[in-house]
Amino acid sequence: MFSVQSRGMSEFIHSEFLQALQPRLATPNLSLTNVPLDESLSFELWTPKWTPRLQDFNPVELHLLECDRSRINRILSKLVWLMGAICVAEDEFEVGERQPIHDWDAVLEFVTREGRCVNPIVTRVRFNPQTIIPIYDRNRKQEGIIPPQAWEISPPHWSIVFDDLITVDNGFQLKQSDDWVSVEIWTGKPIRREVRSGKFYTEYHDLYATSRLA
Repeated sequence: MFSVQSRGMSEFIHSEFLQALQPRLATPNLSLTNVPLDESLSFELWTPKWTPRLQDFNPVELHLLECDRSRINRILSKLVWLMGAICVAEDEFEVGERQPIHDWDAVLEFVTREGRCVNPIVTRVRFNPQTIIPIYDRNRKQEGIIPPQAWEISPPHWSIVFDDLITVDNGFQLKQSDDWVSVEIWTGKPIRREVRSGKFYTEYHDLYATSRLA
């Protein structure tokens, strides 16, 4: 796990940025989440509760997201500058040699272009700890029957989810991005190793993509 002593991380990302704005009125469609930065430090983020039946947000909630976005951008821009972000569009393959982007504005440009967002805003950040998982065929029909074809080691990383905050006549409207994009801040290279050949290679992906609407 990427770990920096609390004092060092606090100097890198000022403690005043760690707390989210607190609304005076109720925000039933948002939840306040904590995103770890290291073993003892985290930052707060207002996250929309997207469900099939709930996609409307009141003006207070939309104003809160808009007012708090600069704080979140400053935190993530620090992490991107330090470690870089791997940005992958939905239809891209063979991205094992993809070079990280170290400029946050370039990340936003990628999301605007590939995610077809008019005004991208970070609505969820998830820290994924190290995982070691078996790889079977695409339909996973082999799982539990024969040994896996490969093993994958994913180092800790942050998955960043963007939605679209669109300006309308009476304020803002929040909508989910039409096209999926993967923006990950990795603490190391994820490695896949084949069982038979022993070959290993870099395999960038987004473990969080399948559960983004959960």
